[in-house]
Amino acid sequence: MLRFLRRGQRWLTAVIVVGVGAVFAVFIGVGAPLQMGRGSAVVGVGPYQFGISEFDRERKQREEQYRQALGDQFDEKALSESLDMLTAQVLSNRALLALEAERLGLTVAKPEIERALRPSFAGEDGRVDRAAFRDWVHWEYGSEKTFMRDQRLEMLARKALRIAEAQSHVSEAAARDAVVRRLESVRIAFPVLDGGKPPSGTELSALQVTEFLATRDAESRQLYDDRKDHYDVPEQVRARHVLIQVAPDAPPEAVAEAEKEARAALERLRAGEDFAKVAAETSDDAGSKADGGDLGFFRRGQMRKPFEDAAFSRAPGELGEPVRSDFGFHVIRVEEKRSAQLRSYEEVREELAREILTREMGRTAARLGAEQLALAVRGGKSVEDAAREAGLTLERSGWLRRRPDGYVAGLGAAPDLLAVAFTLEPGKSSDRIFEVGEKLALVQVLERREPQPEEVDPVVEAERRSLEQRKLDSQLESWLGARRAELLDSKALFVDLDAIAGR
Repeated sequence: MLRFLRRGQRWLTAVIVVGVGAVFAVFIGVGAPLQMGRGSAVVGVGPYQFGISEFDRERKQREEQYRQALGDQFDEKALSESLDMLTAQVLSNRALLALEAERLGLTVAKPEIERALRPSFAGEDGRVDRAAFRDWVHWEYGSEKTFMRDQRLEMLARKALRIAEAQSHVSEAAARDAVVRRLESVRIAFPVLDGGKPPSGTELSALQVTEFLATRDAESRQLYDDRKDHYDVPEQVRARHVLIQVAPDAPPEAVAEAEKEARAALERLRAGEDFAKVAAETSDDAGSKADGGDLGFFRRGQMRKPFEDAAFSRAPGELGEPVRSDFGFHVIRVEEKRSAQLRSYEEVREELAREILTREMGRTAARLGAEQLALAVRGGKSVEDAAREAGLTLERSGWLRRRPDGYVAGLGAAPDLLAVAFTLEPGKSSDRIFEVGEKLALVQVLERREPQPEEVDPVVEAERRSLEQRKLDSQLESWLGARRAELLDSKALFVDLDAIAGR
């Protein structure tokens, strides 16, 4: 039940303090948070515990929000579990934020509560209508004590939130710099040395393989073990089928009609029609009919037993009687069979040794080539000139912007390379060697383009708000994550949704 409490999430201010009421009690002094018996609690956050009635009250508010947002698409039954989880999250987050407010030394004074109460329950003389207040509180909350606890908690949460918001301010200048940074672009050139490929003309001698197996046999044996499925392959069949669906519990007349359709498809096939055409026109298997009914190769245990028995017992090209499974009637034709095979380590050890040695040679050659390029760049040459002299192909990109994955076409995900590219001036090269999987590369900036004011100005304010929200999210996660960890360690944070199962 605590899994969603342990993992991080994007903080939405509304999810933390949503539902904070506009009215507060003045009849009970502001004291310590209430303690409730854990046995009746659904959510517990240190001294704050929430029972079924409190959980249901909060859940109704969340449900109403979903209804308004989704309209006719709202499905309470389908969203029931999500609503329960969201409600537990709202309650726990709000309480965690209130605890952080207390840690910061924030309090709720009686005059604050009175000012909040007066607009909702004041009579014409400006005084609070105590009778109206009590009636409403008892109807909504059951007791003034419970109401007071909840409103105090919410006011503390709001105070902490205001502090976090103040600390999350982003200036217009900072937002403008962020937009410029996001919209600027570069074009780069980079040679790629692929360590996954052996150098051209590389040949291994029998002596090299023999020496490898004499001294490093464990490495090739480990590679064999890692690929055991590749070398120990059971019998396999490739088949096509036409499926006429019928439920296992279908009435006899529906079964008879499905079998009749299956036999009609079988007769068309026996008459010489193309299997792919018949499958496309008659099969109910959406997953295979587009491929002409082709199911590819499969092993025993991957298909329903009646289907498997028929496929493995027939010869390639054979068309047998329709076979019924849980899905319906199948017209099956075996296309190809593969016998079981087991290649022992002794049979493939030299093959594996050659693969390992060839890969090592490729990596060594790529590393040596990259280091020679880097040395040339340190000596004052551009990456472009150094690559040309080394006889390497130079890749040139289109316009690139910063992106989290650092993807560069022709190279792959290279965030470090892309980050360095944005630090270089046009024409400048870096002598750093970047590793992208098996590939090694160096980079040179060809052109750099700054965004124009007309691109930047319209989005500065949206960027500022986005940056502020991210800073706020980070601040709240820092605060609440620390409180959450403390309470989890002391087993003072819990969610028991089983307690509401029978409500």
